[in-house]
Amino acid sequence: MRLIYEEVRVPVQIRRLMVFDEICRLAKVKPNEIVHLSPYTQLAFGVIYLKDLKRCVAFGSVFKYAHTRQEVIEQGLDKQFHEDTVMCAITTERQAFTKASRTPLGLLMSWNKQVKNRAYTCLDGNVKHFFKVNDELELDYPPHKFYGRLVAAKGLPLWDDKCS
Repeated sequence: MRLIYEEVRVPVQIRRLMVFDEICRLAKVKPNEIVHLSPYTQLAFGVIYLKDLKRCVAFGSVFKYAHTRQEVIEQGLDKQFHEDTVMCAITTERQAFTKASRTPLGLLMSWNKQVKNRAYTCLDGNVKHFFKVNDELELDYPPHKFYGRLVAAKGLPLWDDKCS
């Protein structure tokens, strides 16, 4: 990813448009596949180019909280490599944040409507697709506070200036 995306002197909307422009070009090279700018954005942001429609759709992620054993099983987290039984967990759920659009500007406008005034949480690069929240976390880290929040990756200015 280019360093210009992290340059705070460039307005955040221009940086967002630059990100969408670059990722749309990458998506057209690999049609019908989700494309990410870099590995640390996979949880937060991706674009797919639909070859049949000749349009792009941007995807974001939202935290989903499983607070009962049955919900954990439904999310597929009950069979993990560790020995402990997972009683509750946070996962990320990818969903389309934009309507299908032909241009990066159309994606950006649709994206801004979707993320406007939404709570979000920034993640650093090396994060698994889920993490346990049984008794291994501190008391000031209640899992339900992340439920429904948008997942943002640090260094990718798609949410607001605080994240970049």
